[in-house]
Amino acid sequence: MKTLILAEKPSAGRDLARVLKIAPAKGRSPAYLEDERYVVSWMIGHLLGYAYPGEQNPAWLKWSFATLPMFPERFLLKELPNTARQVEILRGLLAREDVGEIIVATDAGREGELIFRHLYDHLGCTKPFRRLWILDNTDAGIRKAFAELQPGGRFDNLAASARARSESDWLVGMNFSRAYTIKGGDKFSIGRVQTPVLALLVHRRKAVDAFVSEPFFTCTATLSPLPPAQGDPFPAQVLAPPDFTGDRFKTKQEAQDQATKVDGLDGVVATLEQKDVVIAPPLLYDLTALQKEANAKYGFSAKQTLDMAQKLYEAEKVITYPRTDSRYITQEIFKEMDQRLAALPKGYKPLTDLALERLKTHKTFACVNDAKVTDHYAILPTGKTPSSGMDQRLKQIYDLVARRLIAAFLPAAKVRNTKMLLDVHGQKLQAAGKVFLDSGWLVAEPWRKGDDVVLPALEQGSPLHVDATEVKASKTKPPSHFTEKTLLAAMERGDFETPGPQADDHASSNGHSEGETGRETALNSIMGLEDQSRPAPAVGIGRPSTRAAIIELLVERGYVRRDKKRLIATETGITLIDFVESTVPQLTSAKITHVWEKALENIAQGRDDPREFIARIKQFTTQGIQIMARQPTRPRVARPNAPSPG
Repeated sequence: MKTLILAEKPSAGRDLARVLKIAPAKGRSPAYLEDERYVVSWMIGHLLGYAYPGEQNPAWLKWSFATLPMFPERFLLKELPNTARQVEILRGLLAREDVGEIIVATDAGREGELIFRHLYDHLGCTKPFRRLWILDNTDAGIRKAFAELQPGGRFDNLAASARARSESDWLVGMNFSRAYTIKGGDKFSIGRVQTPVLALLVHRRKAVDAFVSEPFFTCTATLSPLPPAQGDPFPAQVLAPPDFTGDRFKTKQEAQDQATKVDGLDGVVATLEQKDVVIAPPLLYDLTALQKEANAKYGFSAKQTLDMAQKLYEAEKVITYPRTDSRYITQEIFKEMDQRLAALPKGYKPLTDLALERLKTHKTFACVNDAKVTDHYAILPTGKTPSSGMDQRLKQIYDLVARRLIAAFLPAAKVRNTKMLLDVHGQKLQAAGKVFLDSGWLVAEPWRKGDDVVLPALEQGSPLHVDATEVKASKTKPPSHFTEKTLLAAMERGDFETPGPQADDHASSNGHSEGETGRETALNSIMGLEDQSRPAPAVGIGRPSTRAAIIELLVERGYVRRDKKRLIATETGITLIDFVESTVPQLTSAKITHVWEKALENIAQGRDDPREFIARIKQFTTQGIQIMARQPTRPRVARPNAPSPG
C-alpha cells in the first residue's frame, strides 16, 4: 500500500518529493508525483469555501429580513472554479485502492489544518492520516518532521477551532452585511474582526478632524560648563515663570522676555537626577512583531512583510515558519543556537562572534522557555545562506530576523538617564539626556539608539554659562493617524485606546515623537527605546496570519485609504461605523472580539466546546438582527464601485 502526501501548495509538494527522492515524470508537469512507496500531491491553497447564502438555502436568495438570521443546519462547502480540476485529481487519488494512508503536509497552523479537513470531509474520505508538522522548511527540517510524524487526531482541537472561526465569520459577516445593506442605503460589509478595526480607525479620524491646534512658543538655551567642570555645550529648555513647571509660553514676547533674563549670564546646576537603566535584550520575532518592525523601518505593509516572509520560508528556505504567534524557542531548539549563529552569512561575523562567546558563559536567556511555545516557535534563520541575487526587500526582511537572533543572545544595554534643573539668576532651565554606558544588544540593532542628547559629566553646583538662546514657534498636534505598525500593535493587544493631543517636534525632547500614541508611548522606556523584552498579550483580535488580510480588506472595500504610512478611514467607513454604533455597537467592540478570539484559542487547547461557542455566536446574531429589523430604511445611496457585502 502507498501513502498519499498532501502539501498545501505545488512548490511545497515538489520540495517534499525532492527530499524523498521522487523524480518528476519526464516531459510533463504532473499534478502529482509518485514512486513505489509514496504519492505526493497538493492543494492550491483553499480548494473549498463556504457557499453563499443562496447556495446554502434557495430561500436565502432573497435579501429580506424575513430570511434573517440565516443559520445553515450544516455548512455546505463548494468547490472554487479556479481549483476544481485539482479537487477532481485529489478525489481520484484519495479513492485509489492502493492508497492506504494520508500524510497531511499543509502549513503547520490553524488555516493549514482547515484546508485539509475541509477537503477530507467534502470528499467523504475515511482513510487514516498522520500529520507532518514542518517548522523549518530546509531539507534537514523536512527530514526531521518525517521522523516525527504525529497522529492526525492530535490536531482535532485545532481543526475544531479553525471550523468555529470560519463558521462564526460566515454567520456574523453574512447576516449583518445583509442587514446593514438592506437598511443602510448602501452595500455594506460587516466582519467579526474587520468592523472593530475599522471602528478604531474611524475614531482616530474623528479625533484628528475635531482637533483644534493651539500655538505656543519655546525657548532653548545653549550652555557650556565653566571650570572646573568640563564638557561640550548642550541644550536646555528655559522654563516659564512663576512656577517653572513647564517650557511652553503663550506668546512670543513672553518667551523672548525670558530669554533676555538668562542670555549671556552664568548659572549653576541646582539639582541633578541620574538613573542607570538596564535594557534587557529583545525577544525573538513572531509575525506581528516582524510586521511592525518592517513597517517602521522600511515602510512595508503588513501584507508585504507576510508575503516576503512566506517566500523566505517556502522558496528561499532561509527562515523558519513565519506565521507564528510565539516569540520564544524551546530548550531543544536552543541546543542548535551555536550552529544557527555560526551559519549566518559572513557579513554578520563580528556580531555572531559576540553572541557565540556569550553562549559559552550564559545558559539562561529570556527567549528560551518551553512553557511559552505551543505549536510554533519564534521566527529564526535556518542554516541556509541567502543567495546573493535575492531581491533587496527580501534581504531586508532576512536582515531583521538575523539581527534579532543575534540581539536576543547579547548582553543587556546600559544607559544613564540624566535630568538637570539649572538656576540662572533665579530663572530655571531644564536639561535632559542620556549616555550609553554599554551598547550591549544594541550593536546588533543600532538604529534603536536614535538621536539622543548627550550631556557632559556635571555635578550639583557645577558652574555654567548661557552662550545663546533661541525662541521657536510651535503648536499642539492632533493624535497621529495609525500606521500599520501602530494598528498591528493595537490589534495584538486588543486594547483600543485613543491618545490625547501631541505637541509638534518640540515634544521629542520629552521622549515622544510623531507616530507614538497612547499605550505605545507608555510601553516605551524612559530612554526612548521600545521595550522588546516582554511579549504582547497572548490573544488580541485577529490572528498574526490574518491581521494583514484584514487591513487589505478594509482598503479594498473603500473603508480605509493609505496615505504613505498612514491608514485613514474614508467617509464611507465613517458612515458605516456611525450606523453600526447607533444600532448594534457590540459589532465594533474590540473587547467582545477579544473574548471571541480567546474562546477560539481555548477550543484549540481543548478547554472550550466549539458547539457552545457557535451557539453564543448565533444568540448574539439573532439579537442583533432583531434590533436591525426595527430600524427605518435609509435612502439609497448611489456610489460607484461599491464593495460587495459579506
